[in-house]
Amino acid sequence: MASPPSAPEVQVELEQVERYEYTGTFPGTPFPAVRVDEPAPMGQDRGPNPTRALALAVGHCMSSTLVNTLERAHVPAEPIRTRVSVEVGRNARGRLRVLALGVKIETAPLRPEDRDRFEHCVAIFEEFCTVSGAVREGIRVTAAVGPRDTG
Repeated sequence: MASPPSAPEVQVELEQVERYEYTGTFPGTPFPAVRVDEPAPMGQDRGPNPTRALALAVGHCMSSTLVNTLERAHVPAEPIRTRVSVEVGRNARGRLRVLALGVKIETAPLRPEDRDRFEHCVAIFEEFCTVSGAVREGIRVTAAVGPRDTG
């Protein structure tokens, strides 16, 4: 049996502006660059830090997955508002880590007769969320450091 086709590779590039501040770009897309930074006293707080970016990615993916699930079930809903709370603390080795993410999505079906299908969508949508599913399962991360590729 052939394996399913994989999605195209997604790339993000970061260029250091100064110290902890970077410009992030998305090659091959029309998206504007994004400024990221660390809060003071380490950085200048000129953009979201990695913790906020992770929360944004999880919240956006879960919200969009719910929208997609509702649309596939033909359940119109109120516009979504999502709030992601991040718990940061120390792990067993004393290193700062994101310990938990709490996602609260606010929406409701527009038509009372869609309540049962809406509830079904709410019960299953998380199974289809690419980012939160990967975070829950743990993501393999590899890193390499070397000179700039000039090719």
